[in-house]
Amino acid sequence: MIKKISIALVFSFLSVVSVAQVARERVEDAPIDRNPSQVVKGEYAELDAYIREAFKNYGIAGMTVAIVKDQQIVFQNAYGLKNKETNTPMDVNAVFGIASLSKAFTAAAIGMLVDEGKLKWDDKVVDILPSFKLYDDYATQNFTVEDLLAHRSGYNTFDGDLLWYGTDYSRAEIMSRISKLPNKTSFRKEYGYNNIMFIVAGEVVAKVSGMSWDKFIETRFFGPLQMTTSKTSTNQFTKADNLAIPHVKGTASLFLNYDNSGGAAALNSSVMDLSNWLKMWINNGIFNGDTLLKSKTVRHILSLQTPQSVSSFEESNGIHFKGYGLGWFLFDYQGKKVAHHGGGLPGFISKIGFVPEENLGFVILTNDESSLPAALMYKILDEFLETKDAKDWADLYLGFSKRYEERLEKERLEKIEARNKKLKPSLNLEQYAGTYEDKMYGKAIVTFEKKSLKLTLVPAKQLFNSEMLPWEGDVFQIKFKDGFLPEGYVKFDVKEGMVKGFTIDLPNPDFHFYHLNFLKVK
Repeated sequence: MIKKISIALVFSFLSVVSVAQVARERVEDAPIDRNPSQVVKGEYAELDAYIREAFKNYGIAGMTVAIVKDQQIVFQNAYGLKNKETNTPMDVNAVFGIASLSKAFTAAAIGMLVDEGKLKWDDKVVDILPSFKLYDDYATQNFTVEDLLAHRSGYNTFDGDLLWYGTDYSRAEIMSRISKLPNKTSFRKEYGYNNIMFIVAGEVVAKVSGMSWDKFIETRFFGPLQMTTSKTSTNQFTKADNLAIPHVKGTASLFLNYDNSGGAAALNSSVMDLSNWLKMWINNGIFNGDTLLKSKTVRHILSLQTPQSVSSFEESNGIHFKGYGLGWFLFDYQGKKVAHHGGGLPGFISKIGFVPEENLGFVILTNDESSLPAALMYKILDEFLETKDAKDWADLYLGFSKRYEERLEKERLEKIEARNKKLKPSLNLEQYAGTYEDKMYGKAIVTFEKKSLKLTLVPAKQLFNSEMLPWEGDVFQIKFKDGFLPEGYVKFDVKEGMVKGFTIDLPNPDFHFYHLNFLKVK
C-alpha cells in the first residue's frame, strides 16, 4: 500500500517530479561499515549532510537509508531513534514494516512460477481459485493473473481496504467479501490502486506452489538473497531483536497485525536486506551468480501495464510518462526509466526504487509519518543523475505537507463552527443501541451503558471502537484509536421514531468509510 496515511494526497500530487540539487563536495573516500550510525566522510558527505538536515526539519522518530551502485552498497546510514520512549538509537539493520514494498515480492513470486511453467500471465484467476468472485461477472470470468498485479480492476484507489485493515478476517474471507463491493469503473479501463487484488495474487502463489505465500517468499527470496532479518508476519516481526518501533506524529504507536494483507503489505525488512533485493532487480534477476528470475520476466514486470495521466506540473518538471507495471510504479526522469514503490502503514513510511540503466538503487525506511522518503528519492536521483537546476524537494515536500495539515485543521474548525448545538438527538440514547450490519464489511454494535453510547466495528473491534458523543440531531461524533484518522461522525437514519441504520462520515484519503451502509438487524 503506498498508502495509509493522511499525507497520501501529498504523495500522489508529487509522486513523479524532480528534486533538489545540492552541490556535492567530493572528499577522500571512506569505507562504510555496519555501525548503528556513522558520519559519512567519503564522496557522499554532502548527501549525508543534506539528509541529516532534512531529517531534523521533518522531526520524525527515525530513518535508515541505503544506496546501491554497480552491485555495491555505496551509502548506508541510520538517523534518529528506533524508539523515542527508550531513546534507542536507530541502526541500519533495524527491521521496519515495509507495507506496499511487499507488492514487488508478490509480482516476482508470480514471475518465478511463470518461469517454471506452472503459470501463465494470462491464466484466468477463477480457473486457479474457483472461489474468486467480483461484483462484476465479466470481470470475474476474465480477470487474469497479470490483472491482479496491474491496478486495473475497476475499483477506485484503496477501495475495499477496510476489509483487511485491523480486522480479524482471513485472506480467504477478504477475497470473498470484496464481491459485495460494486466496482466504480469498467474493468481494465483505468488505473485504481487496489490492495485486495495483491492479497488474491498471494493466494494464487499459495495454490500453484503448494506452500503459503509467506513460506514461498521466505524460501524462494529471503533465503537466496541472504535477507536474514526479513519477516513475513507481524508475530515474527514483534519478536525480532532489532525492530524499529512505529511512531505516529512522533509518539510510539501500538503494533497492529497485518498478516491478512499478505501479498499486498505484510512484509518486514531492513535497508541492508532490501539492498540485496535491489541488486537482483538491477542485475536482471541475478544475485551472486544465481538466477532467481529470467531476464524476460524482469522486463515484463517492469513494462508499463496501466498508464496514469501526467499533469502539467509534472510535465514542467520533465516527466513524460508514468504508470504501473507489475508490482512497481514506473516513470521517466532525466531521460532514464525509474521503477519505484512507496509503502505506508501506521508508524511506517518507506520508499524503494532503482534506475536499471544506471545500475542504481535506493531504499529509505522510516518509523514515523512524513513525506520525507518520497522527497529523498528525488534527491538521490538528482545526486546520481547529476540533475541541473533542481529544486530543494525536501523543503518543498515539507511545505506541501504543512499546508495540507493546515487545510485539514481549517476544515475541522469550520465543521465545529457550523454545528447547531441546540439540535438534540430525536430519540432517547438507548433507542440507538443495537446490532447493525453492512453486507460487505460485517457487523457493528452500538451499546448503551453509563448513560452514553459506544460504537464497535466488530471485524476490527480493537481498533475501531469509540464513545459516541451527541453532535447535532441524530449525528454523533466518534474518534477511533487509529492515530492516522481524524474525528468522524455517525449519522443515524431515523424514520417514524425507529432507527433504520447508520452511515459513517470520516473523511480521509485512505479508508473509504463512505462505502459502508449499516442496517439495523437486531
